[in-house]
Amino acid sequence: MRRVAVGTLMAALIAAPAFALTVSDVDTDGDSLISFTEMSVLYPDLTEEAFAAVNTSGDTLVDEAELTAALEAGLIEEPAE
Repeated sequence: MRRVAVGTLMAALIAAPAFALTVSDVDTDGDSLISFTEMSVLYPDLTEEAFAAVNTSGDTLVDEAELTAALEAGLIEEPAE
């Protein structure tokens, strides 16, 4: 039984995309949200239109869920280290 559980966990980890970028990596003012200005520091070629595609709520700020969804959808890429 333990072998099955470990195998299942390993399969889930391999299958699930691992996005390390979080809001706290980009948020410079500590409000737990990302503004266009904050995101453009990490993505200098980011256009307002591309930011709007990431900001699905339309509130001019990107939250953790929107950031994760944008990474999963390929709207933005994990920045190089």
